[in-house]
Amino acid sequence: MRDDLKKKFLKKLERKLQEPSEDQYIVNLIRAYYDLKDTQNLFEERLQEWIKNSMYLDVKDPKDPQVYESIRKHGFDESVYREFVDIYDVIRREERQIRQKIEQLIQSRFPNSSYLVGPFIVAMMLEKMGSYDKLVNAPASTIQVIGAEKALFKHIRSKGKIKPPKHGILYLSPWVNRLPKRLRGKMARTLASKLSIAMKADMAGRDIKEELYNKIRKRYEELEKEGKNRKD
Repeated sequence: MRDDLKKKFLKKLERKLQEPSEDQYIVNLIRAYYDLKDTQNLFEERLQEWIKNSMYLDVKDPKDPQVYESIRKHGFDESVYREFVDIYDVIRREERQIRQKIEQLIQSRFPNSSYLVGPFIVAMMLEKMGSYDKLVNAPASTIQVIGAEKALFKHIRSKGKIKPPKHGILYLSPWVNRLPKRLRGKMARTLASKLSIAMKADMAGRDIKEELYNKIRKRYEELEKEGKNRKD
């Protein structure tokens, strides 16, 4: 009897593990977005070098009329350059669309957290942690430094000689980066604490975003006032 129950349990667990995972779908979508963004940056760098080194122009827009005028003036193959620019435009368009899709998915799954720091910051954290479970169950101290793994590793290896990082991805939030440098760690700690609560509420389907937002804003205003009273 016990063997039969064990077999049924193991089969059920195996089926569960083989089910498509929403969080893994989103994590891989975010990583694909990063790949596309890297490709866009490479194309942009190549276009800038092309314009600067072969046409001796200092313009940022690859479609600037001066560029085409220079190509024709020097008798270069304009069609090749246009094809390259067209590909670049497609990559830029796809990059914007995929980012928008990621933000929609995260907004739907993490409404409280997205309200506090924006859906893309939440997406970046999810990609770093690798799953809903790891992100939601991470303590606030971990959430605070997600994205600062290298700096944290250096701190650990130095046995305290190098200071630990005060924030990771959370630095991208205006709640943190608009404050003086010496106060950012304090704000990141508050923000991570509220995000930890928000993420658990997101998984439970509870709406507490306004309550948490007001607490974050209050702490931000306190630190902002402190920063104005004491200039760095």
